[in-house]
Amino acid sequence: MTQTKSRTSGNYWLQAIYPENMVDISTFDAQRLGLKEGDRVRIVSPTNPEGEWNLGHGLRKPMIGRVRIMEGIRPGVIAFSLGHGHWAYGATEVVIDGQRIPADSRRATGFHGNAGMRVDPVLKNTGLVDTVGGSAVFYQSRVKLIKV
Repeated sequence: MTQTKSRTSGNYWLQAIYPENMVDISTFDAQRLGLKEGDRVRIVSPTNPEGEWNLGHGLRKPMIGRVRIMEGIRPGVIAFSLGHGHWAYGATEVVIDGQRIPADSRRATGFHGNAGMRVDPVLKNTGLVDTVGGSAVFYQSRVKLIKV
């Protein structure tokens, strides 16, 4: 394991091993979509057609990552590892008590695609939840990859 959730973005020895995550897709889907290894794609979905995180205050972060083609991914499915694509944790400049803390670009590498997951159609402000397992509906969110 090299990156986990949001807590390892500041571990630079892990960044040396795995500096950025990828959009993992099958060979079949790569051929069907006309994508090659390393192509950049935007992840969009029915509840996030812009394919970006709305961070508020006019700030947006696109869900754009590079393609990695893998035989172990089922056709019709994408995957990505967590731990990349930050906008906090030192990835952007902040001012605390009047002191400017500069950004560290190493903490902002890669992308985070969770904003592409389905939004609850009733609540409209949270991800759809699996009522049996209690977790986010990672596996039932349809997304589309658009080459950029």
